[in-house]
Amino acid sequence: MLFSTWLQRLNALRRTPAFPGLQTVSGQLLARQAHFLVLDLETSGLDAKQHHIVSAGWVCINQLQLDLSDSFYSTLRPATDEARTLGQSAVIHGLHQADLAGGISESEFLREFLQAAAGRVLVCHHSAIESRFLQQAFKRQYQQSPALRFADTLALEQQRLQRQGQVVKSSALSLNQCLLRHGLPQVQAHNALEDAYGCALLLLSQIRARGHDLTIRALLNPHSV
Repeated sequence: MLFSTWLQRLNALRRTPAFPGLQTVSGQLLARQAHFLVLDLETSGLDAKQHHIVSAGWVCINQLQLDLSDSFYSTLRPATDEARTLGQSAVIHGLHQADLAGGISESEFLREFLQAAAGRVLVCHHSAIESRFLQQAFKRQYQQSPALRFADTLALEQQRLQRQGQVVKSSALSLNQCLLRHGLPQVQAHNALEDAYGCALLLLSQIRARGHDLTIRALLNPHSV
């Protein structure tokens, strides 16, 4: 093979997305026309390099319609002895080793996630945690991580309150406090599926409050508009 041909193929591979289903949805797309995957992860701690995902849940929104038929929940089975220690985190999320033993593997979870997230805008409440843990999981299973971008309902709520001239305390931005302000039912905190459901309700309220011209770009970058 000619060197030039080999180089062309190598460059083509570099341009080929490793995770084609997770390509960014157009920022010009209106939020009311978009499809969302609203995700929550429960973890054994806050350090993504030392701790691990213990359960995951998500629900889907299709053009402002909540679709519970595509919801997902599972515990995750620890891969190593080091990952089996739950410590004090079990007090928070209520999961124990017996619950995790019947769960799916990390690789199975990522395959489910990739399939479900294809063509959807990812959403979390305080997405920094989910982003870090997903990136570490992808690196363990695929040796690389996709560029993950989230619409963050916490950031959207913070922006909304600041625009109203309110002093925003961190405690006021918990999921249940946000739901309460929007007149929505509160959820059982630290259950991945319940939290994902609550986050989806909050997102729908936030989108409707912003009007029909709200774009995906504005959702992904709430402090830049």
